[in-house]
Amino acid sequence: MLGTTEILLMVLTAGLFATALVPRFRTYRGLILGGAMLALITALFPRPGNLLGQHLFFSDDKSLRLPMELFGVAWWVLGAWLLRSLFQLLLRHTLFPDDNEPHARRLFADLISLLIYVLAIIGIMETVLKQPISTVLATSGVLAIILGLALQSTISDVFSGLAINIDRPFGAGDWITLSSDVEGQVIQINWRSTRIKSASNDIIVIPNSVVAKATVTSHRRLSDPRISTIELAVTAIVPVSQVIALLEAAAAAAPGISTGSHPTALAHAFRDAAVVYRLSYQVDEFPMTDLVTSDLIARAVSALQTHAIPIGPVPLRVQILRGTARTTVPAKVAGLPEVPGRPYAVLSSSG
Repeated sequence: MLGTTEILLMVLTAGLFATALVPRFRTYRGLILGGAMLALITALFPRPGNLLGQHLFFSDDKSLRLPMELFGVAWWVLGAWLLRSLFQLLLRHTLFPDDNEPHARRLFADLISLLIYVLAIIGIMETVLKQPISTVLATSGVLAIILGLALQSTISDVFSGLAINIDRPFGAGDWITLSSDVEGQVIQINWRSTRIKSASNDIIVIPNSVVAKATVTSHRRLSDPRISTIELAVTAIVPVSQVIALLEAAAAAAPGISTGSHPTALAHAFRDAAVVYRLSYQVDEFPMTDLVTSDLIARAVSALQTHAIPIGPVPLRVQILRGTARTTVPAKVAGLPEVPGRPYAVLSSSG
């Protein structure tokens, strides 16, 4: 009653049912049972030489015992579901092994599912319902052109979302800055848009086509800490080595600095009668950058004030105007530091 093909399919069905009972494969039980049912339906479906299928579906007078169309539709739908599940499993273990980007994985899974079920519908119409597929494809082609023109921006967003997830310049959880001065943490990349959570806890929804065309700076893509700098001007009458030592000592004691890193201060440029210093430091977490920067500025100012070093260009002699009288006094009388042997700068100010 059964040919070689049917016997092999029945053996495969029994093996899959037995495998589904093994506790080790409990996670894949639904997938295994679906494969077993597909193999069983394929084995029982009437084909030349399959006497069991001929007996189940046809009576002696050649009338139908079972609805073949129903079994055909079930075979295509079950096969499409099984193929879709296999692709989802493949995505989870290849492109997204850590499952840390569920939105991107779902985007690809939805697209693959759509293509598979479209093919299944075409197969049902062609092989089960015996309808000419050419007419349907021609009608659907015209409909696709109309929908493409009407949904041009939406389609652009969809394909831009696919491009972002294929190239993966950033992902969910990354902090990014767009060329439009939008900054925040990526929380979702869906079919049409990218959702960003700003530092003020606002949700910014940006179309994927805009994101794809923008210049994006990713702050958390690499494992290296973020390097930040602050600049401040200190009067040129103070030795550069002294200012550098004070700034580096103040920055090294600040919390939030990357472990194992050492802040570095350099004399960067001249500005009037001052020297511009650049203090560089590393921060592990991008959201902490502003807090660490604020603390570093406070510590730097406090360290300079403790040593009576003013910030900015400072003269060594001050001319004080009182009406028409003009009095020249040393800078230290005015509460300013004086370094012996250095030329005096002159500043006129009202008092």
